Amino acid sequence: MNKLNSLLILFVVVFLAPVTSFSQYILNGNATQESCNCYLLTEPEMWQGGSVWQQTKISLNEPFDFKFNVYLGTIDAGGADGIVFMLQPLSTSLGAEGGGMGFDGVSPSIGIALDTWQNISDNDPDFDHISIQANGIIKHGNDLAGPVPASSSGNNIEDGNWHVLQIKWDPSTKTLSTYFDGVFRLSAKKDLVADIFKNDPMVYWGFSAATGGAYNIQKFCTALNPVFNSGLANDQICNGTPVTFKDSSTSFTTIKNYYWDFDDGTTSDLANPPAHLYAKPGIYQVKHFITAMDDCESEPFVRTIKIGDNPVISFGIFDTCQALNPRIMPDYKVDVGYINEWKWELNGNPFSNAEHPDFTALPQGNYSLTLTAKSSIGCGSNSFTKDFIVEPKPQISADINNGCKDILLSFGGNQTDDLTTIKNWHWDFGDSNFSDQKNDQHTYSSVGNYKVALSAEATNGCITTIPKNVFINEAHADAGRDTIVVSNQFFQLNGSGGKTYSWLPTIGLSDPFVANPMAKITEDTKYLLTVKTEEGCVGTASKNVTVFKGSAIYVPTAFTPDNDGLNDILKPYYVAIKSLSYFTIYNRWGQKVFSTNDLNAGWDGISKGNQKIEGGYVWVLKATDVIGRVYNQKGSFVLIK
Repeated sequence: MNKLNSLLILFVVVFLAPVTSFSQYILNGNATQESCNCYLLTEPEMWQGGSVWQQTKISLNEPFDFKFNVYLGTIDAGGADGIVFMLQPLSTSLGAEGGGMGFDGVSPSIGIALDTWQNISDNDPDFDHISIQANGIIKHGNDLAGPVPASSSGNNIEDGNWHVLQIKWDPSTKTLSTYFDGVFRLSAKKDLVADIFKNDPMVYWGFSAATGGAYNIQKFCTALNPVFNSGLANDQICNGTPVTFKDSSTSFTTIKNYYWDFDDGTTSDLANPPAHLYAKPGIYQVKHFITAMDDCESEPFVRTIKIGDNPVISFGIFDTCQALNPRIMPDYKVDVGYINEWKWELNGNPFSNAEHPDFTALPQGNYSLTLTAKSSIGCGSNSFTKDFIVEPKPQISADINNGCKDILLSFGGNQTDDLTTIKNWHWDFGDSNFSDQKNDQHTYSSVGNYKVALSAEATNGCITTIPKNVFINEAHADAGRDTIVVSNQFFQLNGSGGKTYSWLPTIGLSDPFVANPMAKITEDTKYLLTVKTEEGCVGTASKNVTVFKGSAIYVPTAFTPDNDGLNDILKPYYVAIKSLSYFTIYNRWGQKVFSTNDLNAGWDGISKGNQKIEGGYVWVLKATDVIGRVYNQKGSFVLIK
């Protein structure tokens, strides 16, 4: 965390009053006792200081291994200031407010600080850190060890969780070591008695904490953490197997008393009781308590132990038909856990480990089905066997071909096995029409794909259904548009709409049985094309071919647009003309009065101003005949009113 305390007021206050004694501990300042072994050092308020001291000194000539639970609050970036574990020979009434955490200035002393605020002036790192310091000097740089992150799993310990702080002193190696949540953090090798405490091994130990311009709730407990394990995978075992409970509790110092409640009416006061045999299956809440040397009793540690029973299984099974699963009626009973392992055997051979096996691949025959099972606890069941029969299904085929719209189509059913007797047939024609005849006929009124199904039921009740796709087609013959050709010149006919083709008459054709034959004729001819689809559908079409005998364009030399219905429009007369590029009329002054490229259009005599002016006019045109000949012509005419 990146913290900068804007209030750097650090001072030491010796609390001469009030001083409160609870059993073995002396409480100062804002410190209060919350339970037998737990103490509140600071409330979440500014400028608080609290300390708790063991009232009798300990000797550093002897080793110690202290375990504490520490709580640094819930405010991360804005929380302060931290907790210090101290060794000092001076007094049991020391403490202070502010960034010094009650350690600043206390000399001689050893402090193990859990610092949660970054004071730049003290060279604090930007993470919650742990360090070993001497003689009340809180500024980092001459630490006996550290600073390093207090937790190995992250930079924040103001996380609302309790953490285990372990402190070990080994006088033989002169080593002071620290652990946080069971993980080694740092150690210092120093002769504390000679170098710090001037050859006096007797010191008080205690905790001090403080807040300043920022705050957090800060607590500690002399560790009293009952824990045990059962030695069982997932704390579960089958009935009849003893359970060995092993204590792995954490305590500040030596544990005075142990207590076990096995939840079956029996208890024990041994650290590690003898293997425990439960009389019957069940789910048991085993509770474990410990009592410290200061007579503080822990909260219970509870672990759920499952003693499983052996599943009792049976099932009913009904005969079935090939390719169908038999109906199985299970009857399974287990009180603790649930069945999660299945072992099916068929005629004495392994078959499936699924809860619901697939029998659809079994051939006809008689079968013996055996089931054994295990519960989620791992307890095995009895073995249960039942017989069943797989009846043969009728084997059938369907005779049906694709067909044509509005043409009667035949449907035929066949039995291909000799193991069954078919009593019922059923056709589904796929168009909401049905038949119960083995052989039948049906007409479709629309082109399309139809999903047809034939079913057969044998006397043993087994039914077989086979699907068929039927395509209904319709022939659409196309011989092409009528055309004009040049006499005795090859041209090509173009037919479509079928798989086979036939042209009549055949005279002059290169091949009358192909879609696009070559032809040569001298007289006008009407061709008849007959096509047949792959499904046998027949269609016909005709084509008129006119033999070209010449082309011409005629333009009248005069017209009378007087609306009498006679000669009112000036329009060329075209013979065998295929297209018109333009037909344009100019007056005597060279002005265009009309133009078109439409073979059917003409001039009604009206020009600009809607006037019909008598006199002479000139026309020009360009056109193309049916064989590609181009006409470029011009001429004149007279408009007569």
